[in-house]
Parts: sequence; C-alpha cells; structure tokens
Amino acid sequence: MSAEPTTAERIRQAAVTMFAESGYEGVSLSEIAKAVGIKTPSIYAHYKSKEQLFLQLIEEVIAEERGQYFALLDAIRKEPVKNQVCRLFDFFTDLSHLTTGQAFLKRTILMPPRHLRDQLRQDFLRYELELTDGLRKVWEQGAAEGLFSPQEEERMLSAFYAFVDGLLVENQLYEERLFHHRKQLVWASLWQLWTLAAGEE
Repeated sequence: MSAEPTTAERIRQAAVTMFAESGYEGVSLSEIAKAVGIKTPSIYAHYKSKEQLFLQLIEEVIAEERGQYFALLDAIRKEPVKNQVCRLFDFFTDLSHLTTGQAFLKRTILMPPRHLRDQLRQDFLRYELELTDGLRKVWEQGAAEGLFSPQEEERMLSAFYAFVDGLLVENQLYEERLFHHRKQLVWASLWQLWTLAAGEE
C-alpha cells in the first residue's frame, strides 16, 4: 500500500498542474495553497518562494523526461537507423500523450517567465546538449552505414530541432487531425533532407 503524499508532494502536484495550465504569472501561491487545502504561509515551510518552487519543478520534470529519453535510446539501439530516428522524432512530437510535467515543460519553453528567461534558457540549453549526445550517436550510426553525410551532422541536427520545435508551436494552433497530418509530412521531409545530403556527396 503506497504512503499518502507529503504536504510538499501535494504542493508540487498542484503547482505543476496549475503552472501547466496558466503559466508562472497566472498562478499565485494562495491559489496553490487553496488547491492543496492549506494556508498560504504553510507553503513557506517547504519552499522559499513561488520562484523557487517553479524552478525546482522545472528541474524535476527535465530529470523525468531525460530518464524517458535515455530509456528510449537504450530500447531502440538495435533497430534500423530510420526506425530509431522516427522513434526519437515521435518522442519530441507525440504531444497528445504528455504527462502533466511534460506539458508544463513545453509551455515554459514556449513562454518562459520574463524575469527567469535567461536562467531558463541556460537550463534548457544544457538539457538540449544532453539530448543531442543521444541523437548524435544515432546520426553517427547512420553515417557509418552510408545513410547520412558525416560533414552535415551539425546542420542536420539543427534541422531536426527546428522541425520538432515548429511542430510544438503548430500543436497549439491546429486541431489534432490536421496536426497529425502535418507531422507526417514534416517527418517525411526531415528524413528526405537527412538522406539527400549523403546522396549529394
């Protein structure tokens, strides 16, 4: 039988849901406290400020997603390269099955709080470098098999992120069926771009 969540855990659960829905500026500590069923001053026994709570949540959800990403890399490493790239593309663009934490992270990437923007950009850049290490290994395997051009690695990895980031925005604009259709077109274009560069050598 699982233990009842602590007050700190309940605060985190409520906060991540509310931040995912309304952003940093749209949520007050008093609203979080009300959702948990405690008085606002009680939050300060666990977190110094709303900013500290927000930044800790970002750190936790990045760690959660990082774990899922590297577990996926391990699970697919023996699959054909095209399958591996497709699965990684889906990891970043299957936005209909996000956890609350991932939804919070995606919203923050798109609309970071103004006063935390510089700090969050550094955090997200460090995280992207970790993600890129895994993606680069798949690229290098494809290059070794003659699918990709070794000289095009940086340009094509940049294209990968541009494509998936664009779909993150499109997911906010279009209904699910149209988004899924566009996602399939974007995937086909990305794979064609990656393999075309090798063919032009």
